[in-house]
Amino acid sequence: MILLIVSAVCCIVGAVGVVLHTDIINKIIMLSIVEIGVLGFITYYYYLDVALVAAITEPIVTIILLVGYLRYKKLEKKEVKEKTLIP
Repeated sequence: MILLIVSAVCCIVGAVGVVLHTDIINKIIMLSIVEIGVLGFITYYYYLDVALVAAITEPIVTIILLVGYLRYKKLEKKEVKEKTLIP
C-alpha cells in the first residue's frame, strides 16, 4: 500500500512540475519522476516483466531526449549562412 501512495505522489509531483517549469531540462527531469511513479504502479500490480522492460528503456529514452535537446540548442546557436543559387 505504501508503494501505491509513493507512486501516486511521484506521478502528481512530476506532472505538476512538467506543467510549471519553463526550462526544457527541468521538464525532462520531471518527466523522469512521472516515469518512476508509473514504474511503481506497474510493480504494485505484479507486472514484473513489463516493469523490467520499462526500467531498462526509461533511462535510454531520457538520454535520447537530453541529447536531442542539446543538439537542438547547438543548432539554434549556430548561424546558418545562406547559400547562393547556381543559375
